[in-house]
Amino acid sequence: MTTIAFIGFGEAAQSIAGGLSGRNAARLAAYDLRFKDPASSAGLRDIAAQRSVEPLDDIAGIASADVVLSLVVGAATKAVAASAAPYLSQQAIFIDLNSVGPDTKALAAKEIATGKGSFVEGAVMARVPPYAEKVPILVAGKRAGEVAERLNALGMNLEAVGDTPGQASSLKMIRSVMIKGVEALLIEALSSAERAGVTERILDSVGETFPGLDWRQVADYYLSRTFEHGARRVTEMTEAAETIESLGLKASMSRAACETIAAAHAALKDQGLAVTDGYRGFVPVLARRLAKDL
Repeated sequence: MTTIAFIGFGEAAQSIAGGLSGRNAARLAAYDLRFKDPASSAGLRDIAAQRSVEPLDDIAGIASADVVLSLVVGAATKAVAASAAPYLSQQAIFIDLNSVGPDTKALAAKEIATGKGSFVEGAVMARVPPYAEKVPILVAGKRAGEVAERLNALGMNLEAVGDTPGQASSLKMIRSVMIKGVEALLIEALSSAERAGVTERILDSVGETFPGLDWRQVADYYLSRTFEHGARRVTEMTEAAETIESLGLKASMSRAACETIAAAHAALKDQGLAVTDGYRGFVPVLARRLAKDL
């Protein structure tokens, strides 16, 4: 039986755990700082129980894990690796799945190297829900092929892309330039179109240029992500910009996308909106609140 321990039990970890729950070949545990407060952790513990996940009150509990999945905010990547390293067994594999660039992954790898466990870096290549345990994940490191085979046997979807940490995260960060670049372009174009009174005509025209894509659905998806996860996406895009710059290139578009997404997220907050409002709800607010004279 493979024992999998999550560090960080947020949306992504909960979704993956839900997909793995009930498989006879897997035992699940999770460490999250929120478990330490009995008064406020009841709801999180209920979610863990529903997914057959053992809550760990201390990070030392990962000592029995064969595989540790780090799923925390990017800023905590190195600190979490440092905290986990002393408790990893020699056969354990620590997989850093956080949305950070290769330089940050390298810092985490150095921390894990101070202990007995092995480091593998991973890049989650899609929003975890609704894929759950089947979300595509790229992994790189000396034991990447081994851990991919082991977790894929449990129903996960890992692909080993190299033996050197940084290969997976570089791919994800550079891809982010495209993905979040489209998001930033939609924010700017549709806000302008709304002020000009031509929003629907713009979407019709773009649809003719790119047949096969429903640009109203695309706008709904991207603007809902800006609204709900804008702050996190700016952090990820900052990492992408730093990745581009580490390669000796100027990250003009990436830096501009950071600024655009950050401004849009701030503009949409506290406006009584819901994630289901779609572009028809978001765009009028953006057109009004992003105006230069406000």
